Amino acid sequence: MDIIILLVVLVGSLGLAVIFGRYMARLITYEKRPLEKTMGQVENGFYRIIGVDRYEQMTWKQYFLAIVITNVIAAGFLMAVLLYQNNLPLSPKPGLSLDLAFNTAASFVTNTNLQHYAGEQQLSIFSQMVGLIFMMFVAPASGIAAAFAFIRGFIRKEFGLGNFYVDFTRIILTLLIPVAFFSALLLLFLGSPQTLDSTITMGTLQGGVQTIPTGPVASLESIKELGSNGGGFFSANSSHPFENPNGISNVFECILMLVIPLSLPIAYAHLIGKGRGVSILAAMMIGFGVMLALGLSESSGPAGLETRFGSFGSTLFLETSVATNTGAANAALSGMSPNAVIGFFLGMFVQAIPGADGTGMMMMIIFVILTLFLVGLMVGKTPEFMSMKINPRDVKLAAFVFLIHPALILIPTVLAYTTGSAHDTLGATTPATFTQVLYEYSSASANNGSDYLGTLANTPFWNWSTAWIMLIGRYAPIGLMLAVAGSFTLRDRKEVVEPIKTSGFLFVGVLSVMVFVLTALTFFPFLVMGPFSI
Repeated sequence: MDIIILLVVLVGSLGLAVIFGRYMARLITYEKRPLEKTMGQVENGFYRIIGVDRYEQMTWKQYFLAIVITNVIAAGFLMAVLLYQNNLPLSPKPGLSLDLAFNTAASFVTNTNLQHYAGEQQLSIFSQMVGLIFMMFVAPASGIAAAFAFIRGFIRKEFGLGNFYVDFTRIILTLLIPVAFFSALLLLFLGSPQTLDSTITMGTLQGGVQTIPTGPVASLESIKELGSNGGGFFSANSSHPFENPNGISNVFECILMLVIPLSLPIAYAHLIGKGRGVSILAAMMIGFGVMLALGLSESSGPAGLETRFGSFGSTLFLETSVATNTGAANAALSGMSPNAVIGFFLGMFVQAIPGADGTGMMMMIIFVILTLFLVGLMVGKTPEFMSMKINPRDVKLAAFVFLIHPALILIPTVLAYTTGSAHDTLGATTPATFTQVLYEYSSASANNGSDYLGTLANTPFWNWSTAWIMLIGRYAPIGLMLAVAGSFTLRDRKEVVEPIKTSGFLFVGVLSVMVFVLTALTFFPFLVMGPFSI
């Protein structure tokens, strides 16, 4: 039965990825889509409202600035909602503290959804529905749009990276909203509630009465999984029966998490060559397979696991969630086996197996550039990619993208111990508590969102430190990766021999090995101090 469930998740997500990938390729190249005339009229209305010329092409700097401006405005709106939710309708609750509101706004705008709050206890229906769900569309749309611009850098010459506002609008209106809508209907059918009532009163088996928090759960849950968001309506996240009612919903949510990250290599294949796209997809799936193998090699629980899902269902969901940088959890991380936790760290360290919506694909191309550079050094050839030379600036930018991540994990981990905050929150330093601190900043830097601490981290130190790590970990790599794409739009395209052909079994093997070797060299000593020693 477990094998059948795994096959359904893999085959279902890959099958849908083929369909979604073809559609995304049309969005990237601005080709006609189904219902193009109707959708075009709706989109043109938005462009007129915000004063955008849909035909204007942006440089990488303009595109990145547009992402930042849009995200800052959205984050400011969410922060205001959280601070003043006591004055807003739909079951108002006290406003959040400044540090928690800033952390939550930073968390959701960066597609992280790290939760230092208990949703059903501290947030109103208005905050969840108008604030968080709104941001759950903004954040993934920004990441997918960045990936569109990044891919255009390899297929265009001196024509810009596209228009962020056009990409952003089309992604939300014609991709995220329709899929999230039908996904919410399916979750509603499977048992997730969708209501504006904040509570329901039900009888118990003992003849008493129980008041249960509820709200627009199905709509939040659908975009939560589809958009690599991960922030749950309830503090129990996807282990709560309203968010994840049964085994069918567990499988469906795994597919939702995988479909967009796996669609982008398919789109890449349609635009740049089937061999190249399939090779990148294969490398992603190999990495995901290693994560799953680690997680399934040792049984988790039974403490901390939902009996509805058991060890296999919990491990499959969590490995999928962390691999896609979603961060949703249908079990307590403390109940997972050490091998499963090592798999989680691997996914957060690599960020591209397959990674979050949009940014996972971009990160894998960065690994491709680094691999071609290293292989070029080995064979004594100038590194080339798609008939374009990889110059020293490209390699430096790619190296910075790779090195930012460990710096954002290790420096604040040290600060947590030197300031005493880790000791104040978790007590004596042991491999288990070190793992929890390392995991907190790995999750924040990778824009993942899963964590051990939860509401324990609702202190000024953890709120401010993780907020800034999430912001830097999101926007610094995107800016550098767009700079790489911008440089390639200016590059001459000549038929040259690559140091290694960027397609086929050999390339998949070399790329996979390089990804794991670079990751191991960077992070292995810290894993030895943490999960390996538990």
